[in-house]
Amino acid sequence: MTELPTLPFDNPSILGIAPQMRALQQEGPITRVRAAGEDAWLVTRYAEVKALLSDRRLGLSDPKPERASKNTARLTMMALMAGDDYGTEATDHPQMRELLVPRFSTRRMRLMKTRIERHVDELLDELAASSPPVDLHRALSFPLPTMVVCDLLGVPLDDRERIGLWARGTFDQADSLHSVSTFQQVVDYMTELVARKRTEPGDDILSELIAEKDGSLSDEYIAQLGCAVLLFGYETTIVRIDMGVLLMLRNPDQRALLAEKPELAPAAVEEIMRLAVGGKGSNALIPRYAHSDITVGGTAIRTGDAVLLAIGAANIDSRAYPDSDVLDLARVKPRSHMAFGHGTRHCIGRVLARIELTAVFERLFRRLPDLRLAVPEESLRWQEHRITGGFDEIPVSF
Repeated sequence: MTELPTLPFDNPSILGIAPQMRALQQEGPITRVRAAGEDAWLVTRYAEVKALLSDRRLGLSDPKPERASKNTARLTMMALMAGDDYGTEATDHPQMRELLVPRFSTRRMRLMKTRIERHVDELLDELAASSPPVDLHRALSFPLPTMVVCDLLGVPLDDRERIGLWARGTFDQADSLHSVSTFQQVVDYMTELVARKRTEPGDDILSELIAEKDGSLSDEYIAQLGCAVLLFGYETTIVRIDMGVLLMLRNPDQRALLAEKPELAPAAVEEIMRLAVGGKGSNALIPRYAHSDITVGGTAIRTGDAVLLAIGAANIDSRAYPDSDVLDLARVKPRSHMAFGHGTRHCIGRVLARIELTAVFERLFRRLPDLRLAVPEESLRWQEHRITGGFDEIPVSF
């Protein structure tokens, strides 16, 4: 019996798709692999990944939860998306989206644009006034999304540091006790904040949820929704800022073009999102389970099978993108990438993330035209133990 390829695949680079992932993509759209102690179907091509992201026959919850033990961090992630229970996902997940999607309307997010740009300007002023080398991660990438999510939830800015540490601990796959304890701190904090908002409402998401459905939502449920906004709306944007900076530094011609024409920042953001795969690629895999039989590329996926949608590989599929490995701010009518998902579970916070990233990349290289890494790129450490991956430090000079 042939041994299955085992995820995660080794990658000699801190950015980009692992060579074995590329090889499997060339062989076909779907292949059997071993991942996290169970067999799964790995889907790597653009067309098939896009179709499956919209396919309601794939779900978040495992129809056979007894067959394999999941790590605590991933179980927490599924619970926050109301996708941890096969029996209730069909009602709980849509209800969660029904309550949160209006809170992230395009109109509301655009109203936040001026405040976000002000945050970026202030952070860049502080960074520029510092003596290099400076940790870009701590000076810009970490604080900006934290400020924004605090604004959204009505969290005091003084609490942003500990909230950030809790978020990182919650998604730590290597230490279950740490994951459980830090997540409980998030829950306790959010529950206390909801109780305070009932008597002192503000212009924030928690106050709006308290008033939703004639005030019938429980504090516990509102706190759960608040935890989801906090934990999902924060860490992934931090990671994309760090990775975007590294990608632009790897591409000096495109970086110079962006500095000259900041109106290209939205295009830069889309290319960064498309190419932002780190380490062994765990931040570019979406886990799902088949809730009905599905056929993909002539292969039968049976009810209960685990499926991994390789959005990172799909985003560099040459069938969808000419010169797919190239960061190109002048792509002509590029196809939509999968970094925010697609279809019924399209990322709720995608408009907000784009506004934050655009504000950064409109300004960063104009404000600091000589920005460069202060250490060799290969010395940077991708955090494989976190679901979201990412870096803890990006030393730069300017």
